[in-house]
Amino acid sequence: MTTKKDSSNTADTAPTTARLLRMLETSPRRFQEQQLAEKNDPSFHAYLNKLMEEYQYYAPDLVVGACISKTYVYQFINGDRLPGRDIILRIALAMGLTLDETQRLLTLAGKSVLYPRIRRDASILYCIRKKMSLDESNSFLEDLGEETLL
Repeated sequence: MTTKKDSSNTADTAPTTARLLRMLETSPRRFQEQQLAEKNDPSFHAYLNKLMEEYQYYAPDLVVGACISKTYVYQFINGDRLPGRDIILRIALAMGLTLDETQRLLTLAGKSVLYPRIRRDASILYCIRKKMSLDESNSFLEDLGEETLL
């Protein structure tokens, strides 16, 4: 006995793999923005600005606390650029963000999340959970023979 599968509209409205690949090849940035928009996730800069407001941490604080140039800070706060992974980690440590907030920032920026099976990532995870400062974290990483964030 065979049954007929229900052909609902979800198959018709869902993009095919080939279509997604074409979108990705033609405009990776637009593809990423569309994928984030469909998930109702905020953009990286919107989420960072929200965190900065919650933590009462301002652009000049990022310049000093995370050791980032003023120009670069304003570029990613305004959404003109996405910072690199280590810059995001420096921001997280400087602001004292939680692990979940840090992982979300990394995800929204399209960077890989911290993974405990990678020795350096595990060390950084430890620093975030222990609320270490950026300087303390760099010393910790250096003591372990890992690449520092600065």
